[in-house]
Amino acid sequence: MAEENANIIPYPKIRQDLSTFTIINCEHKRLFWRLIGHTAVVYYCHETNQLMVLESHRGVGVTLTPMGKWVSEYPGKVFVRIPTFDFLTVGHPTYITDFDEKIQIKAEEFIKKYLGSSYPNLQTWSGKMKLVLAALDLKICRKDLFTYSGDDVGIFCTMLVIMLLQYCGLVSMGTDAEEWEPDDTRKDFTLRQVLTNCKYGNEIQIK
Repeated sequence: MAEENANIIPYPKIRQDLSTFTIINCEHKRLFWRLIGHTAVVYYCHETNQLMVLESHRGVGVTLTPMGKWVSEYPGKVFVRIPTFDFLTVGHPTYITDFDEKIQIKAEEFIKKYLGSSYPNLQTWSGKMKLVLAALDLKICRKDLFTYSGDDVGIFCTMLVIMLLQYCGLVSMGTDAEEWEPDDTRKDFTLRQVLTNCKYGNEIQIK
């Protein structure tokens, strides 16, 4: 068991390295949910020095949970991908401070706007197809043939993460958040194509 956990960096040891926009990828202990996957994102509150997990999940919708509590209760493996921002290479303190403040404010605006939003209604055909079509990818000339055009307004997990990054100027505006699934945030090639002003490191297992 010790050898199996050798590469895990426990949350308390990595907490200081995490920031708003850190992507969380999960592997549930149950096979069915592990195959589906789950994505969440970190939000750091400067006023309280608290790391929070922003996520959307079935039966609850969009929630914000203290990260320590969330990690301890998640039934499975947890991985994080830590972002680095292009503005850090500019070397101009005023520019860095302004950019950092702006994207933090945008993140706060996003959370206030969408906190409590519903998950797709899986009791309806439209809600089910929203999730199914997000998982189906068949692109010809860079156009996905399986796209959702229904009327369900719910937000699923990876969709929420991409919406946040897009709202804060870290994902290109032409990106359709409804077409993203949990595996997409684990593939650097897929994610790298849409990122602006930032990039993500490799996955680090924290549980």
